[in-house]
Amino acid sequence: EEGKAAPLFKAPKGEPDDLTVIKGIGPVAAKDLAEQGIITFAQLAKLTDKDVTKIDEHMPFSADQIKDWREQAKELAKK
Repeated sequence: EEGKAAPLFKAPKGEPDDLTVIKGIGPVAAKDLAEQGIITFAQLAKLTDKDVTKIDEHMPFSADQIKDWREQAKELAKK
């Protein structure tokens, strides 16, 4: 689409994880994250503090929320 900003992250190939398994991520948040290229637990788990700030600035999620998701994703990514 014209005028649409590029995603913040490059989505990996392969099947996306069900991000709604993470407490605090509902269908709308999962869709918003997917639009920014975040589709797996591993991606969320690997977010740097700089990435968290970038998401915080561009999306309607607080840094604390994102850090909480990151911690949950670290556990889920091990499975």
